[in-house]
Amino acid sequence: MHASGALKLLKTPTRFPDEPIFYCVSSLGSEVGIDAAASAGHSRAMNWKMWGLPDSVAGKSFLDVGCWEGTMCIEAMQRGARKVVGLDYCTSPEILAAQQQHGFDFLQLDILSEKMLQLPEFDIVHCSGVLYHVENPLSLLFRLRKLCRETLFLETTCLNSSSDPVMIFHPGAIFDGNPSNWWTPTESCLLAMLIEAGFGKVAVTHRDPTQPIGRICVSAKPIASPDNMSAKILPRRPAFMPNSPGRGSRQ
Repeated sequence: MHASGALKLLKTPTRFPDEPIFYCVSSLGSEVGIDAAASAGHSRAMNWKMWGLPDSVAGKSFLDVGCWEGTMCIEAMQRGARKVVGLDYCTSPEILAAQQQHGFDFLQLDILSEKMLQLPEFDIVHCSGVLYHVENPLSLLFRLRKLCRETLFLETTCLNSSSDPVMIFHPGAIFDGNPSNWWTPTESCLLAMLIEAGFGKVAVTHRDPTQPIGRICVSAKPIASPDNMSAKILPRRPAFMPNSPGRGSRQ
């Protein structure tokens, strides 16, 4: 894909007027961007099914990274999760009210901070609408791997115009007028990054191919093997360092 074509693509705002499942729904029942007649609970259930989450999470621990107003935390509680934690860099009266009403835990935390490395593993990790906001998407995936015991469910934007494993960078506020929208990977890039971060059995549960930049939902299982490169997160192992200064050999 030529650079000029990429820039033309990036200047096209991405909206989803016909896909309410990707809009924010208040945990207190007020809807944003969806038909006012649709209930917040119905929209939560639509998201849950679309993203491929299991019908029951009874007895499971559940972490929502980028939980926003806690809608998926509420859904996890209602589907029987034994422990539910929402994590977000931002907070609001809505998330605090939802936490008090439904009984899940909330942590205001930067996922890329060292504090995150102190969190325990969770059976199910859900992360929606976060990858394109972080400075280093691969570092985010390494951390999600560290937190995940059984299954990761990840939702993000996806570049549909290429099958190559590439990711485009959105400078300034060129994408959707939001300066915190930085990255959009292709599907093959996203799947390859998940594998490099230590996940296997990666499966696409939903994709929107109708937009130049659409949405994609994937599930992935953490794997444990001698070749699991998520061990590179910290510290570096001598086996992956140069044999001598300046030579750069990784053999």
